[in-house]
This record gives sequence, C-alpha cells and structure tokens, in this order.
Amino acid sequence: MSLYTVSYLGQDQWLAYEDTQAARIYAYVPNLGRFVLHRQLGQDFYWDNELDWTPVDAATGHGIVEAGRLGKLDGRRHRDLLDELAAEPDRRSIDEVFGAQPVPERTPTAQEFAAAKVSALTRTAPGTWVTYKVYARDKRRLASVAARDLRTGKIAAVRKSGLHIDSRVTSTVDGRFAVEIARTA
Repeated sequence: MSLYTVSYLGQDQWLAYEDTQAARIYAYVPNLGRFVLHRQLGQDFYWDNELDWTPVDAATGHGIVEAGRLGKLDGRRHRDLLDELAAEPDRRSIDEVFGAQPVPERTPTAQEFAAAKVSALTRTAPGTWVTYKVYARDKRRLASVAARDLRTGKIAAVRKSGLHIDSRVTSTVDGRFAVEIARTA
C-alpha cells in the first residue's frame, strides 16, 4: 500500500491510494467518504506522469481526511465525474486503507511502461495522439531523442508490436515537454 497526495500546478487535488498488489489507484472522494477506484488517476500514475505525486505516510493521509483539506467535489461543475465515481463498485473504506501494512513503492519497469503505452496505442484510431511521456522543462533534448527513437524503432516494445507510428514533441501548459505518439496505419 502506498499513499500519495496528487497535485496539479501546486494545488492538492486528491489523496490517492495504490493497491500495489492489484496495481490499481483509488482516490479519496470526500462526498462518498471512501476511496474509489479512479481509472484516470491510474492512467496518470502508471503511464502519463502529468500530475505531481507526493508520497505520504498513513498518519499524514489520515490527517488530510480528518481536516477535510481536499473538500467535496462540486456537484454542478463536476457532475459527470462525481456520478462516475459514485457508480464505481470497487471501493475501499478509510479503515481498509489506513489499516493496511505499507509495502515498498512500486514503479513500473521501462519495459512494462513501454508495453502499456503500445497496448493503449493499439486501442486508438490511427492519427489519434497519445502521450508517451512528459519531460521536465530543461529536458527538451531528451524528449526529442525519445521521439526520434520511437519513430525509428529503437524502442523494442514499439518495434516488436509491428505498429507504424509517428511521434512528436509538444509543450504542455506548464512548460514541460510531452512526447506523443500516434498510429499512422
């Protein structure tokens, strides 16, 4: 079990729990008083890495919940997300999460990461861009090399998949560099 605060542009958005054995991400939803399977956060944690994930211990996480630091989701602005999370049957109680024994943080290997990206790409229509990886502001050169390596087949998972892909580097809103890939056929 690992706990994280998930923030975007410096503001905490979620308290997330990783079930390391099932490789699933749950988010604490104050409206429901439970941790709920959150597929979009899981996508970001395991593949996109666009949000900021800060590890916290159980005591800190419990304090965040007790203090109500995250606040409830606005039912008017976030109705679709709230409905989706309320309908999700895969939930964990606060006691289940904070009572779990901590285990070392699990980070997918480079091979798992690449295989997951290729798998996601096979489910998209040709020409649909998918974020492969996001690099820090000072890593433009590294992002360009990664995009080239993807295009030229130097990444084994892409080469072995048989997919024909294109890649590009784009700037994110916060000034980082995203390497994106798309199937060409």
